[in-house]
Amino acid sequence: MAGIDTKTRYQAVFARHKGGCALGEGNRCNCAPSYFGVVWDREARRHRKTARYRLATEARDARRDLQEALRQGKLPRESGVPFNEARDKFLKAVREGIALNKRGRPYRPRAREDLEYSLARVPESMGRKAADRITRGEVQNLIDDLKRSELSSSRISSVVNAIRSFYRWAHDHELARENPAERVRLPAKVENPRDRVATPAEFAALMTALYRQTPAERKEGKTRSQREALRDSVPFALAGYSSARHQEIQILDWRDVDFELDGLELAADEEGRKPGGSWRVVPMLAPLRMVLREEWLAQGRPKKGKVCPPRAHRKTGLLALNTLQARVHKRWRELTLKPIGLHESRHTLATWLDHAGVSPKVSSEIMGHKTPTYQTPGAARITQDRYTHMLPGELERARDLLEKFLAERTQEGRGRGSRP
Repeated sequence: MAGIDTKTRYQAVFARHKGGCALGEGNRCNCAPSYFGVVWDREARRHRKTARYRLATEARDARRDLQEALRQGKLPRESGVPFNEARDKFLKAVREGIALNKRGRPYRPRAREDLEYSLARVPESMGRKAADRITRGEVQNLIDDLKRSELSSSRISSVVNAIRSFYRWAHDHELARENPAERVRLPAKVENPRDRVATPAEFAALMTALYRQTPAERKEGKTRSQREALRDSVPFALAGYSSARHQEIQILDWRDVDFELDGLELAADEEGRKPGGSWRVVPMLAPLRMVLREEWLAQGRPKKGKVCPPRAHRKTGLLALNTLQARVHKRWRELTLKPIGLHESRHTLATWLDHAGVSPKVSSEIMGHKTPTYQTPGAARITQDRYTHMLPGELERARDLLEKFLAERTQEGRGRGSRP
């Protein structure tokens, strides 16, 4: 049964009763109605409604604001365009380089993909509503729902920022008069330091475990597909053995893999291949070479194409790494192993480079960390400040190395007749 609207004691303010309210059967109201105001738009020759509110007084005040905005000509000329329709127009303008970011520049390819991915998070119930009628409360409810679904705080922030970008464009095109995402409350950012790193043996064991049966699979008599295990291991091998970032894993092409020279070309997007971009060449370590060659043979020795293709049809054409990571983490936990994330795998490689004695400058190049030109040439501070960690037993090893160094140099000094 549809909702029932009744008059209130305030002019042009109505109560919207719920479909199952007893009022529909001629009895007294037994629901908690919401309230909205109505204003006649003479120019558009139609009524305009406010959002619905919990109290009639709130709807009365909102109607006054709507009346004033209409009098001053601040309402959009084109109203009632569904959010989904307006969003598609916005994304098209973004792809064409017409819609600009807040710095007045065209969106970069990676930013375009993030906008598409984030705006796709808006539920269909909101998407069907007119863009200029979505309220701050609805955006806040979306944030709360995303938090309940255990989406990370940073990803929720990306969704909200994408909605804000959309409404800036919608306001310019008079599709909305205000931005409902401006004053929402974002979830607290949990600052989890990236302290999870693995030793080389532990990381290798995690890779090998992807081919094992879980206890549940063994009980049900299921076998672990070797092809599926290989496809799960490639992204982690790229992150842990070559320092590849999420986007670099997703767009890596077989044309960028050189088995003869044992190297990879990593870039976040095609823009990164231009001078000054985030393009870099990294060495192909033996464990990574073995995994990549096996995947290359499984794909039929391709000359081009995605190294990590998507598992199902996606608009972006890219592998859903968050989904893959969640699936792999679940498998590791079922095997009583401590999971490691893709970004934590990058931290792991940075730590290995440091303990292997690779110079900070070379480590920064491999990690893709830029050194600001105003600093003394050398390693980017982020490499050592945030990515390098202490492996178990390294203090004892450092002590032994230092004692050996002091003993050798002291003996050399004595041999040349210098004072001890």
